[in-house]
Amino acid sequence: MSASSGPSPHTDDRPLELSAIALTALLSAIWGGAFVAIKVGIFDMPPLGAAALRFGVTAVMLLALAWYQRVQLRFGWSELKILGLLGLLFCYGNMAVYLGTALTTSGRSAVFFSAQPIFIALLAPFFLPGDRLTARKVCGLAVAFSGIVVLFSAKFGGGLSAALVGDAIVLSSALTIGISGIITKRVAGRVHPVALVCWQTWITWPVLTLFSWLFEADQPFLLSTRVIVSIVYLSAISAAFGFVAYAWLIQRHSPTRVASLTFLTPVFAVLFGWLVLSEHMGVVQLLGVAGVCVGIYIVNSSGASPSPVTARKAEPVMRQEKADAVS
Repeated sequence: MSASSGPSPHTDDRPLELSAIALTALLSAIWGGAFVAIKVGIFDMPPLGAAALRFGVTAVMLLALAWYQRVQLRFGWSELKILGLLGLLFCYGNMAVYLGTALTTSGRSAVFFSAQPIFIALLAPFFLPGDRLTARKVCGLAVAFSGIVVLFSAKFGGGLSAALVGDAIVLSSALTIGISGIITKRVAGRVHPVALVCWQTWITWPVLTLFSWLFEADQPFLLSTRVIVSIVYLSAISAAFGFVAYAWLIQRHSPTRVASLTFLTPVFAVLFGWLVLSEHMGVVQLLGVAGVCVGIYIVNSSGASPSPVTARKAEPVMRQEKADAVS
């Protein structure tokens, strides 16, 4: 596989094939487990410090992977500006989740963070040729997001005024991640997914380390067994594998269709919370899960076949991808 070549930023807005659906569902399960891993990790380490350690380990792993696969990490000024922007968005998105969740309830945080597929769907038609916002997509996204609201309805709690700032911060995190998804698609064929995430983590972990040193210096840092297990899971599986695979999917498929499947992430988070942390799972939560699944099905179950013109435009890209796979 070539280190620098890849698909076109033009979006062929067809339903995802089974392999892409399976991979995205796997990533959603991994990220659902990440919520549990984060909760376990911060028992013995403050949030920003744990996040800095997580992305520091991820950065080293991806640098080694890039070296092993001979992935290009040096770019011209135009690509460096894009990578710098993606790194700042990535850094802010992760910090905002921690900060916003601390100011609001976990249920409200999960709902607002799950809005990222909606932001991608709203932005994609303006920046990605071929990724249309159809009535079917709007309906499916609305049904899936309603399922998320039902899923976490029992955890809303708290006064509106006290949680409003936290809600806004978490929502801004979802927006930045949505914007990152659009940019990731735009640089398809110019930046390898491994290089993309590697640059983001190398920008993020020093910033998180600085903020942890400034605001968490008086808090205990205990490198316990459960912290080590948490960091290994979050670094190697959730970040190094998960983020690279997600960038790969977005660069090759409709970002709206791929992102809609990430509505499964909070579903898996609730499931793992029930299995690992003995959290509540009742009839209302099951109804929410059903709503999420129905919404995802609506978004991905149909779509127009590519026109002859689109197919002809895609042929050179497909031939290039096949040539890269052989090389």
